[in-house]
Amino acid sequence: MWLKILGSFMVVIAGACIGFSLAACYVERPRQIRQLISCLSALKSHINYVALPLPEALSQCTGGISGPVANLFHAMSELLKKNGWLTPQAAMVQAMKETDCLVLSKPEREIMAVFSANLGGMNREEQHKSLDLVHEQLSRIQYEAEKICEQNAKMYRYLGVCGGVAVVIVLV
Repeated sequence: MWLKILGSFMVVIAGACIGFSLAACYVERPRQIRQLISCLSALKSHINYVALPLPEALSQCTGGISGPVANLFHAMSELLKKNGWLTPQAAMVQAMKETDCLVLSKPEREIMAVFSANLGGMNREEQHKSLDLVHEQLSRIQYEAEKICEQNAKMYRYLGVCGGVAVVIVLV
């Protein structure tokens, strides 16, 4: 009897954990997009007004931000410092592969790849315009990600708990 109760409790807890972990991905994505926008705004000021070299600007643009997005920019900076022959686009792609816990989806990754392809290859005015365009695109994607998060986060939490309860009911 007690073994069945303990097993049922463990199944419900496992279902809830799965639901909450899926919901955490939906909650994390808009936060990481906001951090990307913040880093790109800081990068814009470092490039346009301070005129820092690209690797230094990339490492300094993450001020006050921690987590996967900061790790992405630091990894890109380190790759550019170590490998002088590496293009910013190749460094961005490699840094995205190396960075763990990055929950950016395909549109954000494509925007960052196109942005990094233009980075360093234009004059300051054109880079300023490119950064403004990327900021606008990411803001639009952030709005959509927040709407998706609102819809799906609660659903996955409830689905995890209810799925665990349903499995318990079927087994008992």
